[in-house]
Amino acid sequence: MPLVFPFDPDITRAATIPARLYNDPVYLELERERVFAHGWQLVARAEQLARSGDYVTAEVGVESIVIVRDGDALRGFHNVCLHRAGPVAQGCGRRQTLQCRYHGWTYSLAGGLLHAPEMEGVQNFRPDDMHLMPVAVAAWGPLVFANLDGKAPPLAEVLENIPHRVAPFHCESMRYVMRKEYELACNWKVYVDNYLEGYHVPVVHPGLHRELDYDHYRVEPHRYYSLQHAPLRPVPPVGGDRRYVPEANQVPQAFYVWIFPNIMLNIYMGQMQTNVVVPLAHDRTRVVFEWFATN
Repeated sequence: MPLVFPFDPDITRAATIPARLYNDPVYLELERERVFAHGWQLVARAEQLARSGDYVTAEVGVESIVIVRDGDALRGFHNVCLHRAGPVAQGCGRRQTLQCRYHGWTYSLAGGLLHAPEMEGVQNFRPDDMHLMPVAVAAWGPLVFANLDGKAPPLAEVLENIPHRVAPFHCESMRYVMRKEYELACNWKVYVDNYLEGYHVPVVHPGLHRELDYDHYRVEPHRYYSLQHAPLRPVPPVGGDRRYVPEANQVPQAFYVWIFPNIMLNIYMGQMQTNVVVPLAHDRTRVVFEWFATN
C-alpha cells in the first residue's frame, strides 16, 4: 500500500522521510513497478556496440533485454522469444541473428521473425507479423541507455542541459578503463541519499575535501537530475594520484551528476566514473562502477 506523507519544499523546514520507505520490502516492489520500469537505465558502453552484429544483454529491473547494433542503428528488445519465452541472446558478443536455444526460433537484428522450425502449415501463423517486443535505446557519449516504457520522455529531454554543461570535459572522447562491483547491506536509496549531499565530504573524504574548493560547492536540482559542482584547488597530488588532468588556461572543475533514479556520473577533466545502483532486495544493493579516461 502506498505511503502518503507531507512534504514541505522549504528546506529550512526539511524533515526525514518515513523509515518504512527503506526497510519495508513492499516499497521496493512498488519502486520496481513505478520507477525502474519507466526510467532510463545505463545498460552498456558504446564501444561494446560499435560494429554491426554487436550485442549486449542487460537487466532493467526484473526484465532481461538485449541491445544490438544493426548497421547504423542501435536497437533494443525484450530478451524473450515469442514462442515459449526463452532468451534470444546470452551475455555479449557479435551475431547476425538472435536465436532462442529452446526451439530455435530465429530473429533478425531488426527484431523480425526469420525462422520457426516445423511451423509450416500451422493455421493463422503469420511470421511476417511477429517481432520481438521493442525497448527504447539511446546513446550519449560513451554510454548507452535503455527504457522499457514506450511513453517515457526521450533521453535528450531527461538529460536536459547535461551535455552542454559537461561539454568542456569531452566525455565523448573518453575510453573505458575498468569495472568494479560492490554489494552493500543497505536499501538502494541510502546510497543515493549519500550521493546527493556533500555535507559528509569534509569528514568522510578528507582527500577529496583537500582538493575541492568547498566554499564554492554548489547543488543544482533539476527535473530529472541533480548537479553538484565545485572548482578544484591547484594543490599537489597526494601519493601520485590526482582527480583530473590539468590543462592550460582552465580552472579545473568537479561535476557530480545524479540522473533519476539510480545513475551517477563523477566527471573531472580527463576522466569520468559511472555508478549504477541496482536494488537486489530491500536491504541489499549492488553498485557497479566503471571508469573512463582520455587517451
